[in-house]
Amino acid sequence: MDEGLDQTVPKTIGQCRIEKKIGEGGMGSVYLGRHKTLDIPRAIKLLPKHIDLKDPEYSQRFFREARIAARLRHPNMVQVHECGAEEGYYYLIMDYVEGPTCRELVEREGRLDWHKAVDITRQIAEGLKYAASKGIIHRDVTPGNIIIDSDGTARITDLGLAKETTAEATGLTRSGASLGTPYYMSPEQINSARDVDFRTDIYSLGATMYHMVCGTVPYTGTTFEVMTKQVREPLPSPQSHVPDLPAALADILRKMMAKSPENRYDSYDSLIEDLGNVTEGRSVSAEGFRDQSMVHAQPGPAQVPIMPPGALDETHIANPPRRGDKRVLIAVICVAALLALALILKFTVL
Repeated sequence: MDEGLDQTVPKTIGQCRIEKKIGEGGMGSVYLGRHKTLDIPRAIKLLPKHIDLKDPEYSQRFFREARIAARLRHPNMVQVHECGAEEGYYYLIMDYVEGPTCRELVEREGRLDWHKAVDITRQIAEGLKYAASKGIIHRDVTPGNIIIDSDGTARITDLGLAKETTAEATGLTRSGASLGTPYYMSPEQINSARDVDFRTDIYSLGATMYHMVCGTVPYTGTTFEVMTKQVREPLPSPQSHVPDLPAALADILRKMMAKSPENRYDSYDSLIEDLGNVTEGRSVSAEGFRDQSMVHAQPGPAQVPIMPPGALDETHIANPPRRGDKRVLIAVICVAALLALALILKFTVL
C-alpha cells in the first residue's frame, strides 16, 4: 500500500512489508505491516533513526529488553514477535490489535464513563503487575499505548521498550510534543532517577486514568511547564472536571499520583483491590488520601526537597528576626561619629 509513508522509511523490515503509518508517540512511530510468508497483519514499531549514536551500549540493552518482552505472555499485553535493527532503525514487530486506543476514545467521546475508565485501568494494572514480576518496567504508560480490542479487552503495548531509553535520546522533552510521555511522567522519572521501580508506572497509569475520566491531562502547558508541574504542583482535583465523580475514585487517583513513590500504592494487588472496590461501591484503602509528599519548600533547579507540613513555620520560629540588632548598629555609628567630630575640633583649637 505504502499509504503516506515517509520516503526515508524502508519498504520492508524484518519479515514484514510496511503498508501504512497508524500511530506515533514519544518512543517512535507505529506502522501496519504484513508478514511476507504468513500473510497476517502485524504492528511494527520503528524507533527514531540512529537512536543509538549517543549511547554505544544502547543496542545491547534494546535487544536484551526486547527479548524479555517477547517472552511475556499475558491477555492484557500486546505480544512481541520479533526485534532487530535495519537501515539505522531499531524495530519491534508485534500483534496487530484492531481497535481504538484510549487516546482515540477520549478524543471521540470527550471523556469516558468512570466505570469504563476504571475497568480499563484495572486490566492494564494486571498486565503491568505481570510485567513487573518479570522485572519489566514500562516507563511509557499513556492512553496512546493502551488498545481496546473488539471484545473489550484492554492491552498495553511497548512493554519493556521504554525501560532503557532516555528522554534525551528519543526527543521526548522537545518543546511542542503532542500528547505523550511528558503528560504522564512520574516526578522521579523527570528527575532522571536511575532506580525507578514499578511505582513510576503506577503514577503514569494514574495520569492516564485521570485523562480518561476527566477528558483532559492533569497538567497543561509547554513541555517544560508540564514537567515542572508534575514535580512541583499539587494534583488538580478530578472533581473540578467531573463534579459527580465518586470521592473514593478521586482519592485513588491522588494516591496513584503522589509525588513521592513511598506515598503511592505499595503493590499492584492493593491498587487492583481498590479499583474493584470503588466499582462495587465499597470502601477503599485510599479513602481520605492527601499527598503528604507535596512540596511547599522553595524549588530547586531539578530535585525538589521533600519537607513535612509545617516545616517552614518551625524554621521561622526557631530563627526569629532580631530587631534590636539594627538599633545597636546605628548607636555605634553615632558614637563613632561624635568621637571623630570631637577629635577634629580638638586639633582645630590647637
